[in-house]
Amino acid sequence: MRQQDEHELRPSTFTWAWALWIVFFLLVEGTALVRKQRGDTFSEHWWKLFHVHSKVPKPVRLVLVVLQLAFGTWLVGHLVFGWWTAE
Repeated sequence: MRQQDEHELRPSTFTWAWALWIVFFLLVEGTALVRKQRGDTFSEHWWKLFHVHSKVPKPVRLVLVVLQLAFGTWLVGHLVFGWWTAE
C-alpha cells in the first residue's frame, strides 16, 4: 500500500474519525446547552473532575490547578503552534 502524501486531498480514516469525533462532541455539547440541565456540559464535567467549585485542601487545589494549567499550556502550544510534536 502506498504511503499517503501529506499534500494529497483525500482524507484518511483518521481524518474521518477525528471529524466524526468533533461532530459528536458538538452534538453532545449543543444538546446539553439546549437542555439547560445542571451538570450536562463538558465544562461542568471538567469542573467536577477537578473540584473547581468544591472546598478542598490548599495543597490539593494547587495540584489540581497546576494540572489544568499544564494541560492547557500543552494543548494551546501543540494545536496553535505545533510545539511538542513527534516529528
